[in-house]
Amino acid sequence: MIAEGPHMNVRHLLLLPALIAAVALLAPRAVLAEDAPADAATEAKALIAQIDAAETAKDDGAMSELMKKVPAVYKQVTDSGLKGSMMKALGRTVRNAKFPGARKAALDAVVETGDGKEAWKTIQGGYPADDVEDPERFNVEFVKAVGALHPDAAIDRLLETFKKAKQLDLASEAVLALGNYKSSKRREYILLEITKAGKNMVPSRSASKNPSPETTARWGGVSPAIGKALDTLTGEKVGDPLEWFKRVDEAKKNLKSLFRD
Repeated sequence: MIAEGPHMNVRHLLLLPALIAAVALLAPRAVLAEDAPADAATEAKALIAQIDAAETAKDDGAMSELMKKVPAVYKQVTDSGLKGSMMKALGRTVRNAKFPGARKAALDAVVETGDGKEAWKTIQGGYPADDVEDPERFNVEFVKAVGALHPDAAIDRLLETFKKAKQLDLASEAVLALGNYKSSKRREYILLEITKAGKNMVPSRSASKNPSPETTARWGGVSPAIGKALDTLTGEKVGDPLEWFKRVDEAKKNLKSLFRD
């Protein structure tokens, strides 16, 4: 201890600056230790508990805000069980129409995790029906999210929606989603299936019969998306779906040549 009073000697005076510096260094460390955030696992557990509480309280607003916090925590957590619990909370919310705001926030959060394989496992139960029109277009947003995540397990479901969706913008979004599979090992299969289904959608005309208004409307609504999807899938810039169908027919024995990479 440094002596006080008039009898402080020269040695004490020399030590004083070093002591002051040491205190200055220690003070910030103490503050940082008090304010340090909890580790990711603790934060994940707390977030899951908060989501459960908000869901029980049927608080759509609180649920929406909590959904937005999930991706950042999800990416930091290494425990597979906790990651699974967070993804299940997102998927459960996406499938719950009683939380209109939260389910949209949850769908955005699912995409932000970037974990397509795990996300598809938990949201596939909420995949929209092909024969039901949704005036709120959440079905379109759902399919768009699947395309952003592009899990291979969703390919055949997206193809079915492209072929059969009653709602034209849903069919269009499904084929656009398939365009995001350019890195998939099944991309040639996707190219063939889009082409096959697309050719069946082209209105046929003859001297005695014109195409139905429904057929014409469907082709008019979906054809731009087909061209764009095939461009995205292959890395080429063709645009016209009819030109694409011709190219695929000509290259059937060498579909790989239609992909830029």
